[in-house]
Amino acid sequence: MHVSTVEKIFQKAQSLPEEAQEKLLRAAEELTREYPPGSSRPLSLHEAAELRGKLAAWEEDWNAPGMEAYDHL
Repeated sequence: MHVSTVEKIFQKAQSLPEEAQEKLLRAAEELTREYPPGSSRPLSLHEAAELRGKLAAWEEDWNAPGMEAYDHL
């Protein structure tokens, strides 16, 4: 079962004392101000092509047998 980062944070937060939960909430609010939802811009065609070229160097390792184990960390 794949657990998202949000779900992992939520699960850990539930076990924290209330004071720590409040601190975590304040940290999340600060991050939201720093990285507002939807603030990232889409890649241009040039940027996408450049990124694809960079990632292509990792393709063989990425698709190697056994690497799917890292999908569940």
